[in-house]
Amino acid sequence: MIRPLRKRHLQIWMVLAVLLPAGIILSWLVIPNPVPAKLLSPMATELLPVIKHKRDNDQYCINIRTNIDNTAWQLEWKNKMPLTVPSAVIYKTTGTSAEIKNGQLVGRIEARGNYVFSLPADPAIADRLHLTLYDFIHQQIIDSINFQP
Repeated sequence: MIRPLRKRHLQIWMVLAVLLPAGIILSWLVIPNPVPAKLLSPMATELLPVIKHKRDNDQYCINIRTNIDNTAWQLEWKNKMPLTVPSAVIYKTTGTSAEIKNGQLVGRIEARGNYVFSLPADPAIADRLHLTLYDFIHQQIIDSINFQP
């Protein structure tokens, strides 16, 4: 290397010796703060005190709950075993009909756990309630549950 080239080489390395650490420090400073952890499951809903109807089998336990004056209704679903279908939803259908297109979506259930869904406050719940467990990926009915007084 000739002398002017060595001088230019030294100048470039001196500038890089200052800019590289400064760039590393500045890039570390602009990293945003971590997002606080958000809950994946919703806050636990307070259960209503009166159990009107109850169904229990090997895979799940279902309670229909209400308050004392029957103005609010809840569906409490407890999975005892993990579901074999990860895409299960619950529909409230009228009468003994199991047609999903006429039903009202109540909520989605997943693996093992407890789920609480609010039901619309209508007098038909006290008389007759029909729930349908439906797999929306395979488009098939998994189970039907009838509640009659």
